[in-house]
Amino acid sequence: MRLAIFDCFSGAAGNMIVGTLLGVTLNKHDLEDVVKKLDLSIDFEIKQVRRSGIHANLIDVDETMVGRSFKEVVKIVKTSDIGENVKRESLKVFTKLAEAEGRVHGRDYESAVFHEVGSDDAIFDIVCSVIGILRLKERGYRIFTTPLTTGRGFVESSHGKIPVPPPAVLEIAKNSKLKLVFSGDGELLTPTAAAILAHFSGGEPFFPLSVNEISYGAGKKDAKNPNLLRLILGTAQLSDQIALVETSVDDMSPEDMAYAVERLSRICHDISIIPVTGKKGRPGWILKVIADFEMAEDVAEEIMANTTSIGVRIIPVYHRVRAARNEVAETIRIGGKEFNVRFKKSDYTSKPEFEDLKRIANETGIPLPKIRKAVEESMNETEDRE
Repeated sequence: MRLAIFDCFSGAAGNMIVGTLLGVTLNKHDLEDVVKKLDLSIDFEIKQVRRSGIHANLIDVDETMVGRSFKEVVKIVKTSDIGENVKRESLKVFTKLAEAEGRVHGRDYESAVFHEVGSDDAIFDIVCSVIGILRLKERGYRIFTTPLTTGRGFVESSHGKIPVPPPAVLEIAKNSKLKLVFSGDGELLTPTAAAILAHFSGGEPFFPLSVNEISYGAGKKDAKNPNLLRLILGTAQLSDQIALVETSVDDMSPEDMAYAVERLSRICHDISIIPVTGKKGRPGWILKVIADFEMAEDVAEEIMANTTSIGVRIIPVYHRVRAARNEVAETIRIGGKEFNVRFKKSDYTSKPEFEDLKRIANETGIPLPKIRKAVEESMNETEDRE
């Protein structure tokens, strides 16, 4: 599996994202093409800079704070000649950004005038970033982000002095897969960058990585810590080494077997009990346990300590392929109340945690099947919006 990881140790800005993609999936002509096709009133310069001795691309854009409504931005993008897929994904990023600004300022985001959202440099940063990231995805890369450093303190905006991280950044991060780190001096994470990364990021990478390529994008400020964003391209293996540990038992009570399963569940991936007919026609079970390969002997000892078995088979399995997976939490509204529900998600499935469903059923008195249906419908609606 190919992974593209935006390593946000010093936050991120829109031009920094573009900088990391330059020379990877973007070139100077691509950036010039965006300015031309969207008729943007900006000038930019590509500079090679060093931050703490690290070479990086700096996209130096002359800022033009033009006040535009979200509808005006949509019109600019839709009437341009940048490709339908780029238009569609760019507008999703703009919507995420405008909705956040609207919630912060208590406005209808579609008709209100926004300075940061509507400026030409924000349009440039978003469209260029979308083009570069979509090209990564076309090459088979999945997009991830490390925790983003936000900075602390206060910053001047068109609305006056606001706290860092800016309220719009927190609104964008809310219910996204981004993780924030509240440290650093000044504003390190901009709303534009947060919206771009929140739209594309699959969360924090959770696979061991073989690094193939590294690229740096620089921010304008030469801060105490290196003002850089790092893009890491690499590959990860979906297979792992496990062992199947099993034994046959025909002289043990169901109660004792249930206790053994409870003990084993703390150190194993999965446990199966299969009814069988053993020697001399005796009814019994085959106990099958899936465990990490290096834990196989510990699991075997735990089986013999908690069952009547005096011998355990360990069968190495070297090529188990796992779907990429992670756990997310969603806030679901049921019966007029909000509940936190965990979901186990892979590229193929999304399943709510049964213990959370049981907890909601007990608290509300609503039958479990209805709870499950309501939770799954809510999750499907969320995925459709994404």
